[in-house]
Amino acid sequence: MIPRFGVLLLATSIGIFAQSTDSLVPTEKARSAPVLTIYFENDTFTGTDRHYTNGIKFSWLSADLVDWGLVGWRKTLVKLLPFVNRPDGQKNLGFAIGQNMYAPRNIEVSNPDPNDRPYAGWTYLELAFISKTDSIADILSIQAGLIGPHSLAEDTQRIVHKWTASATPRGWSYQLRDEVGVNLAYERRWRLYARALYQILGIDLVPHAGASLGNVQTYANGGGTLRLGINLPSDFGVQLARPGSVGGTPTDDLDPRVALHRNFSLFVFGAVDGRAVARDIFLDGNTFRDSRSVNKEPFVADLIPSCNQRYNNQSIIQGKAVRDRRRMESAASNSSWVFN
Repeated sequence: MIPRFGVLLLATSIGIFAQSTDSLVPTEKARSAPVLTIYFENDTFTGTDRHYTNGIKFSWLSADLVDWGLVGWRKTLVKLLPFVNRPDGQKNLGFAIGQNMYAPRNIEVSNPDPNDRPYAGWTYLELAFISKTDSIADILSIQAGLIGPHSLAEDTQRIVHKWTASATPRGWSYQLRDEVGVNLAYERRWRLYARALYQILGIDLVPHAGASLGNVQTYANGGGTLRLGINLPSDFGVQLARPGSVGGTPTDDLDPRVALHRNFSLFVFGAVDGRAVARDIFLDGNTFRDSRSVNKEPFVADLIPSCNQRYNNQSIIQGKAVRDRRRMESAASNSSWVFN
């Protein structure tokens, strides 16, 4: 009984120590650190070439802001945005450009199976507003872009397949037609964490919940990320190239991207994201014009096991994303740089 009580007391003391020391951590360097992130997702690395076959996204996230720094009608407009104007939070502006590409199972036939996912491309710009404290982050983002031939996804795939001596895609004449796409997405993330062993070995849990509304994708989602490793970064977890993913700035100066004496990080993580889907243009087809389409599953989940290493201001993540119902697989990679 006594040894068990001693272990419990020690564990409790470590938890209290971790919480109390976190409150004393400086934040000066973290507050002035913008982040550049490159997302790259491709199914070739998993031995397939189908469905969600490629995604690339470049994002820039500002350093922490006390306010949005806008004047006149722009400030009035931003002040009307929900969720991202809490008075006690730091703020970040995010900008991104990206392209997603979708293809059927067999890309070597000129007339693809009408019961398979149609060819589609989505090229977009994204503007994100982030409001955060040490434990909660609210992300509101708007994406606007083009679906169809003018997304240039066909050109991208043909060029890449030529460079890599891969099979020539022949069915792009059946892709979704041109359509302007607009999506508004919101997500809240909670950062639950514990640091122990002199704040070196750590574990944290980052649940999230959100929704997206638009002619591209309409859904409600929820899930979380669990990380375990050495010198965990003090941010709100790792995301794939989805709405609202624009990287993450440090929340304190213990983050290895800005810390003076802990410039290395190594950890493993697992993430899950479940969605209740009302609309997915890449399956449902064009909104106002006839196009190919297939039936979609109303409930899907993404599972992402992965690892991450960071040195100095650079972070490299390697992982695999699997969607349960259609076994859509792609290798996910992103690299980010913090400037300070």
